[in-house]
Amino acid sequence: MPDDEPTAPAAATITPYQDGPLLVRGDFALVTPDGQRIDTRRGTVALCRCGKSALKPFCDGTHKAVRFRAGTDREARGPAQAAERTARAPATVRNDERPAAQLSSR
Repeated sequence: MPDDEPTAPAAATITPYQDGPLLVRGDFALVTPDGQRIDTRRGTVALCRCGKSALKPFCDGTHKAVRFRAGTDREARGPAQAAERTARAPATVRNDERPAAQLSSR
């Protein structure tokens, strides 16, 4: 769409929260993959991004307990930014409960 054309206001807005859910506000429909409507009961909902919620697709706050990390903006895809994202990522814990970085230094 050309930049000089007016745009209609969005019926809904989706806001990613730092290390938390996606907040959906406005006029929207939430449906299952087979098209069944999910009752939201309100005009604003928090959708799980961490994948650990017991109330999926809704957020139940579990992201705090599992220390979920995610940004709020679209990040650049260059090598420097990828390295920075990797450095911020939590360490993988293996069976002996030590971070993978410590296991590789044996």
